[in-house]
Amino acid sequence: MLEIQVTAHQPLALGVRPVGTAPAPTRLYIPGSVLRGALAAAWIADYGLPTKVPADKRREFIALFEGDVSYGPLFATGSQVVPLSVLRCKYRTCATVVDEAFDKPEGEPTCACGPLVPGRGEVEFTKSAARGLVTQSTHLQIDDARGVAEASLLFTRRALTHRDAEGAERAFHGCITPGSELPDRAAGWLAGARRLRLGGRRGTSGAVTYTPRPAIVVPPVTGRRIALRLTAPAILTDPSGLPLDLADHQSVQAALDDELAPLLGGARVIAVERMWSRRERVGGWHAASRLPKPVELAVSAGSVLVLGFDQPPSPDGLVTLMGRGIGLRRNEGFGALETATTAWEQPLESAATTATDQDQAPDAETYARRLFDTGHGAWFIDNLRPYVQELAARPDARHVGLLERPRLRRLAPDEREVLTTMLLYAPVEVLDRTLGILAVLVRGLMEKETLRP
Repeated sequence: MLEIQVTAHQPLALGVRPVGTAPAPTRLYIPGSVLRGALAAAWIADYGLPTKVPADKRREFIALFEGDVSYGPLFATGSQVVPLSVLRCKYRTCATVVDEAFDKPEGEPTCACGPLVPGRGEVEFTKSAARGLVTQSTHLQIDDARGVAEASLLFTRRALTHRDAEGAERAFHGCITPGSELPDRAAGWLAGARRLRLGGRRGTSGAVTYTPRPAIVVPPVTGRRIALRLTAPAILTDPSGLPLDLADHQSVQAALDDELAPLLGGARVIAVERMWSRRERVGGWHAASRLPKPVELAVSAGSVLVLGFDQPPSPDGLVTLMGRGIGLRRNEGFGALETATTAWEQPLESAATTATDQDQAPDAETYARRLFDTGHGAWFIDNLRPYVQELAARPDARHVGLLERPRLRRLAPDEREVLTTMLLYAPVEVLDRTLGILAVLVRGLMEKETLRP
């Protein structure tokens, strides 16, 4: 298994098919199919088209890109896929996390802000890594026949920035698992560092450095009950080749047992105990042939399957499973997964980042001006004071119920985020000063209104 690091030198246009006239969005990670395509282009640049090279070189190309080599997705430092089985704070301000795959809370799980909400299986960044994440550019649309710009037609594309909030080049990490049939010369080529072009608009974006090294494999914890957490969509089919009916746990159990039994040292899947899943259609574009790839019905990334085994699988078997993945088209990056025997944990910010965030926390004047700019300054004076008095008596009584009032339903997202942080984390003395400054601002506005002719 190779551990892969990709360092971005230009923005990455990792496009998702746009809906209607909306800007073309970008993925927040590098799919395995994108890495595979970039490496195939680099091989062709080194040796030529597979149809025009000697037979031994053609066999190497087929072994690398059409064989049993698994190209996993690459995730940026500070990012992760949030499983669908995880419940978290709706406003992402509390540290409360409940993983229903392993935790069994009594009643409805809640935090200081209210009921917890489930993860959506999306790639999320930690707070410090999420700043300045996506860039957007607008271009003229070109008429194919005339080669000139079309009147009044623009095209907007989003791309993942190549630098993080501190200005350092963004690094992505993942793995490639060479198959047992890969020739030594091809394996040596795959293990060499090189420059690549990833994603779309490769003339002006997508430059990266590809750095592989042998992976240090740490055998995972095993047990009779193991959760499979998908980090990429998986194409799961029944014996006839049709998509699996995920509601039929018995069919899913039989299909997974047939696929996993040869890998896990004799351990057999005897039950699919629980499942959190979503479906999506996956396709793509084959750049070499300039044809669309077949569209498949896949189980989305973030889905979780909790499997029961008749005996604990061997740790080496679980390592093989994580490198190989499950389902079809694994060499295109589908079916990548992680195994777990314990609940998912929210990644923590570093101590340095936390200290910096605390140093940069808004002061009372900043909060007061944000409250005043909402246009509801006088209303906040009347309604925020009881909350501050309640906190003075009960410091653990923090909540954001104030923001659920009908009057504030049209708050802008950035305003709501700032006020949520204020209600949940600002010290009582800061809230007191905020109300005093806000009262001065409101009084000044009223005096101007009175003097206006």
